[in-house]
Amino acid sequence: MSTFPISTGEPRTRDTVRHEVRRRSLTVQSRTRLTDSLVRFTLVGDDLAGFTSFGPEDHVKVVFDSADGPVGRDYTPSEFRPLGRSSGPELDLDFVVHGTAGSATAWATAAQPGATLQVGGPRGSRLAPAGFRNVILLADASGMPALRRWVRAYAGVTPVHAVLFGDDATLLDHLDEAEALAATPQVALTGRFDLLEVVRAQDITADTFVWAAGEAGDLIPVRRWLKGEAGLPAGNLSLHGYWKRGTAGLDHHAPLDPADPD
Repeated sequence: MSTFPISTGEPRTRDTVRHEVRRRSLTVQSRTRLTDSLVRFTLVGDDLAGFTSFGPEDHVKVVFDSADGPVGRDYTPSEFRPLGRSSGPELDLDFVVHGTAGSATAWATAAQPGATLQVGGPRGSRLAPAGFRNVILLADASGMPALRRWVRAYAGVTPVHAVLFGDDATLLDHLDEAEALAATPQVALTGRFDLLEVVRAQDITADTFVWAAGEAGDLIPVRRWLKGEAGLPAGNLSLHGYWKRGTAGLDHHAPLDPADPD
């Protein structure tokens, strides 16, 4: 299991590393079905020379064709291997596949080895913060690549509990054996579990760090409870709406909760 660095400055701060911004022309080497909703594309090409990604929340910009012209979507690199099985660098990107309504999922539904992609970034890396007693990670299918990176950042350093939520009963298959052992995973399926109640049942103290990524509407009540009843300060939280029901191309940099956009 590859690992990622943790901030070395003051506890609970997050160091930032900047990267040279480049657009890379890459080719699909292989396509692998991971779970019911996730497909992995392994990308190769000479343009991967010099690629770096150190932070659990890093993202690259992938460009797709659409009826209105090119559109860019952000993806967290699932894994980068400077020397892969192809004897060259390899980059894994994991896509949620749910039909052909959007440019990205339409590409992922149809793409086979030999297809090409334009990939830019990452612009920089924010390292995982140190100084917490335990870490809770929450993610649906869209956040699983980043969740894997958080698990690897803290493995052997800080106890981690991972809650995998949503409609995909096979999400646990996205973690490799070492990650599953390091993360103490729990699957919370929609319709069988209430995500907020699952979070309320966790061991959350002033020394807990909580990261989450998924559908914005599912995470807003979780964030409100963590800030309100649980009393966690902003430095203990990193919650992101990667998508929103009924909204195309949601900006995950926008405030998760517009009513409380700190």
